[in-house]
Amino acid sequence: MQSVLKAFDVLFAVAYADTPPNVATLSSDLALPRPTVHRILDTLTTAGVVTRRDPDKGFVVTPKLALASSASQNTATLADMIVPYLHRLVAISEETSSLHLRVGDLRICAAEVEGSRGIRWARGPGWSAPIWAGAVGRMLLAGVGVDELDEILQRSRPRSLASNTVVDESRLRQLVCDVRTMGWSASTSETVDGAAAVAAPIITANGHTIAALSMYASADRLPQMESLASQLCAIADEAAAQWDKISTLQNTRPATRETTTV
Repeated sequence: MQSVLKAFDVLFAVAYADTPPNVATLSSDLALPRPTVHRILDTLTTAGVVTRRDPDKGFVVTPKLALASSASQNTATLADMIVPYLHRLVAISEETSSLHLRVGDLRICAAEVEGSRGIRWARGPGWSAPIWAGAVGRMLLAGVGVDELDEILQRSRPRSLASNTVVDESRLRQLVCDVRTMGWSASTSETVDGAAAVAAPIITANGHTIAALSMYASADRLPQMESLASQLCAIADEAAAQWDKISTLQNTRPATRETTTV
């Protein structure tokens, strides 16, 4: 029982941390031996509920935990709802399509449908990259305020991930501004050499960007994907409208009446 309680302590410490904590930080904050914290994190990582940002950084919770925490048997999740829309994207583009969420300073793939081409790129749910990198990251950053954007960039210290990674902070801010105006984003060889992506935001009725919908392929396919940007945006808008309907139904569902037997 004590080991289970310690595991929950570590999990909640990761989930509620302002910045991704590492083993040393968790050991100090929770007064647990480092080997114990390391063993618990290994188990939580294997279970798919936490992941390391990169080899030198701390841990964050994954969409598996974030989505499950708000889902029940009668509650649809965004990842579940989005799958038909991803199949529609594959049908029109033949390229791998995915849903990405922001988790801390990361953007994480929550759902993916592989393309129909013989040679295709795929990353799979759980794949992550820094929030400041690539088309998907910029699309998610376009939904945050100026102050929060500054905090993210100062905290993250952008670095090179691939041959075209944008690391200059002023350039990143300009690109995010451009994305807000254009309504979609594109990138090539920014997170993975030879790969390109086009992304559009899923924006709720209250104006919150909750996710990004994207197409992903080899760099030579970028012009074709860009030509489909308007269709990508339209599908993202449809998905947002559907999510608003689901959220409204969930919020207005009558509470279960409790009956007391005397």
